[in-house]
Amino acid sequence: MLRTFGVALLAIVVSVGLAQARGHRQVTPRCAEGQQATATCFCGVAIGGQPVLCPKGQWCHGSWLRACTP
Repeated sequence: MLRTFGVALLAIVVSVGLAQARGHRQVTPRCAEGQQATATCFCGVAIGGQPVLCPKGQWCHGSWLRACTP
């Protein structure tokens, strides 16, 4: 009986830990159009569906080019 309780408790702890890990997502802020990025930001979605991220110091051209330039 003690073994069953221990296995059940372990299963609950593991499932709660996985649920909490899935809930934490870091959101990347959207780039300001026509301004230099102060941190990594989301510029838009490329033609292939991949997100375009601009690193700090680059310029986002999201409305027509969907690219970052130094």
